[in-house]
Amino acid sequence: MNADFLRHDIIKFISQRNSLVVLVSLLSLSNVLLVTLVCCKKEKVILIPPQLENPFWVKGEEVSAEYLEDMGHFMAMLLLDISPSSFPFKHKALLKHTAPESYGALKAQLFKDEERYISLQLSTHFKPSQITVNPKKLEAIVTGNLSSFIGEKRVRETTETLTFKFTNRGGAFLLESVSGGNPHAN
Repeated sequence: MNADFLRHDIIKFISQRNSLVVLVSLLSLSNVLLVTLVCCKKEKVILIPPQLENPFWVKGEEVSAEYLEDMGHFMAMLLLDISPSSFPFKHKALLKHTAPESYGALKAQLFKDEERYISLQLSTHFKPSQITVNPKKLEAIVTGNLSSFIGEKRVRETTETLTFKFTNRGGAFLLESVSGGNPHAN
């Protein structure tokens, strides 16, 4: 009878050993596969532009004042620091950051301005002097000096104040409206 128990225990241990060998083989194979995937994977590097001076944050529908300030400055430069040759590029970039319901009206105004800039060979240079933000309203008010040139000749220097109203939709921070001084209308 002891021989039967011994035989039964040996068969049970061999079965357990075989199960563990299969399990260890599968785990080893999965480790080799994971190492191969990690070695072949391209790493995503997030670059931060050098002109950012302050850290900023976005949390749900809220944004930091620093982010609004940077976006107001960015939009003002795209809209006002232009020449006939840079006009298409800068305004295409501005339209990429525009809310869909504002896109058509802004594009029509920019097209009208582009015709005027090209016909007059007008260039403008904008130097922001003050940016005031209201994070609760998602608004940035940018004030600065706008110099207008026809060819090489300065024809006008004015102080312009533009108000940029933004909207935050599911992580997309978009320009909703621009109001204030319109140097292109004169």
